[in-house]
Amino acid sequence: MGVRELKEQALDLYSRRKFAECARTYGKLLELDPRDPHLYVRHAEAWRRAGDKQKAISSYRTAAELLLQLGCEARARAALKVALELDPRDNEVARALERLCTTNAPRQAVHVPPPVPPPSRIPEHKRDMVELHTRQANVPGRLALPPAPAAPAEPLPSPAEVRRLSGNTIAMRAAPGTRWVVISSRTPLTAYEVDDLERVMSREFTLEVTVTAEE
Repeated sequence: MGVRELKEQALDLYSRRKFAECARTYGKLLELDPRDPHLYVRHAEAWRRAGDKQKAISSYRTAAELLLQLGCEARARAALKVALELDPRDNEVARALERLCTTNAPRQAVHVPPPVPPPSRIPEHKRDMVELHTRQANVPGRLALPPAPAAPAEPLPSPAEVRRLSGNTIAMRAAPGTRWVVISSRTPLTAYEVDDLERVMSREFTLEVTVTAEE
């Protein structure tokens, strides 16, 4: 009996629910063509319907191996899933299915921002927008904001002013725009600079002064 006749016989037995005889017929076909994964799937299905789980699992595993060699990963996973449903405690089938799912897991696509043309080719009124878009693309999940303006520098303190109005009268103020303090003495005042104020304060002297504040 040739391959065609055996296939017709197997289909006839399957339709009449004679699953054990159908499985044995597919076994004869596999002896003639042991590299056909589709025959192994039908062989496994016939044994599953006949109630022989171990023979069905064995044929499903062989079918999955042959399907993988042909590049049919999805159909190989389907065959292993059916085999695992027949015996969830079959560790070999579970590991084979896990390896297949891990190996063929889709990889996450990496977003690469488009190249930005040099500034000389970008209109001047659009350069700020291009620069902002580039910063946003390079930092996923963050909004790139333009740099904050620099804080104005604190003004330097203005120097105090001292003016001699006469031999015994001087005027001073802490800074421009503040009130003048006028110091007047009955005796002539001597103005000089020193590095150590403590030495001057340690001298014993008596000075009568009159302090008035004027605008």
